[in-house]
Amino acid sequence: MIVEFAGPAGSGKTTFAHALYEQLRAHGHPARIVLTDRQIVHRSMLDPGGIVTAMCRVARAAARSIGMACSPSANAVDFRIRANLVHTLPPTNVIWRIRLSQYVLRLARVWRQSATSEEILIFDEAFVQAVSMLACFSGTADETCLAHALDFIPESDVVVRIDACEQLLIERLDRRQKSHTFAERLFETGLDKRLQSATVVARVCGLLTARGRSIIDVDANNQRALTLAIDEIEEEILARYKRSLHSAAYQPIPLD
Repeated sequence: MIVEFAGPAGSGKTTFAHALYEQLRAHGHPARIVLTDRQIVHRSMLDPGGIVTAMCRVARAAARSIGMACSPSANAVDFRIRANLVHTLPPTNVIWRIRLSQYVLRLARVWRQSATSEEILIFDEAFVQAVSMLACFSGTADETCLAHALDFIPESDVVVRIDACEQLLIERLDRRQKSHTFAERLFETGLDKRLQSATVVARVCGLLTARGRSIIDVDANNQRALTLAIDEIEEEILARYKRSLHSAAYQPIPLD
């Protein structure tokens, strides 16, 4: 059972994903946050600008990619997904092309390795978000390209779209930027690009809905709505989770 979140930067995807995880665990359900994007701000008197920390993050990302490249046959599916997505929606910014390429590659590997898990796996950002981000940085993100990119990604069981008004997004992004170190700000996008992601995510989710996918929409502007949404999503997850367990337990036995 895989649940993924999508939404513009600052909408609260990670916070909401962790709240859902805590509620599922509190109710005794096997759940796990996977590949979370929640970042811990590291500040040190020896590295006030966060330069060393940023360099270490870049080095770890490069090491992961090199490690996967050393086993091309074992990770062939992951490399194919990355190649197809980046080729369909190529970011014009070189730095973000590298960052998103590495993220998609890592996501594809974690997704594949988690496919046999019996837990409820929660991704605060996954393939729907990855397609949306690639589209934001691509100059060719028309409907045809978006639809083509969606053909390459694996399907989750539940997609949750978090939305928020522009003013709330601006306030949250401003607070986030102020908490970041100098080096972390160098790796962030501009405000216009972040706000643009709201429209792109809506377009991507609209295409998924047209394909018959069920999207759970959550309004982050209303705290009461957020609380009710967690209960709604939990009910949807458990209903699908029970159906999947039931179908797995009663697979027909082939007769000779």
